[in-house]
Amino acid sequence: MTMTPAAQALPKSALELLLGPVDGAGGLKVLLSADSSGDLGRSLENLPGKIREIAASNVSKTAAGLLHDIDLVALLVKGWREYVDLTFAARHTLAAPGSSELVSVVTHRVTAEQEPHVDLLVDGGLRATFRFGVSVDFEVSALVAEVSAGLLVAVHAGRCDITGTLAINGVDVVTKQAHGELPGAIPLTPGIRLLPAKDYAAAKAAAKRQGRTQPKTPAGTRTAAAAGTADSAVSSSATRAVTNEETNSAS
Repeated sequence: MTMTPAAQALPKSALELLLGPVDGAGGLKVLLSADSSGDLGRSLENLPGKIREIAASNVSKTAAGLLHDIDLVALLVKGWREYVDLTFAARHTLAAPGSSELVSVVTHRVTAEQEPHVDLLVDGGLRATFRFGVSVDFEVSALVAEVSAGLLVAVHAGRCDITGTLAINGVDVVTKQAHGELPGAIPLTPGIRLLPAKDYAAAKAAAKRQGRTQPKTPAGTRTAAAAGTADSAVSSSATRAVTNEETNSAS
């Protein structure tokens, strides 16, 4: 099914985008029970009623937690690391401590995918694995990015259209869209690296030789899966993010 809401405040997480801000676990439980492959129902059909209800709730709550942890702004920013104008600004400001640059970003798309999964364990045995394929496509325009010390430190006003799709075990079960304005400014403290780690190390060494101090740069980030319940084992795959710059002739 496909649902397209009117323009509104942009959602913060994949869960909010796909299932709304209220009771995401309840929405997932309905989708898991009604998906075309019927995996949840089949995996629980031989269990006593009370255990079946608890297991279904645990799977839904754990999956909702994973989708809630998929931060849409973080996905978008990861894609910007491939944007050439931003990397140019990063090199300029890294070479000139204390400087900053504002970069006007043309209309572009960023696509990100994740596939967290939940293993359902009953009496210590694996009953089923539920894979939640999340695909998010951003189309951004009229955006200004602020770069300082080789880092993306803030994103200023712009427009963003988001399309998200959720698949359960390879079957698309919901697609939703959101349209809206980015906030006036999104600070990205302490900043996000736009260049290879060796470039920051070289700049730090050069500054040390010249008696300057460089701002600390953040370590690379890692995404960890949310902890599961006693009945569920959970893991999450890494995010893939790709940025495609559009030209006026793009379709």
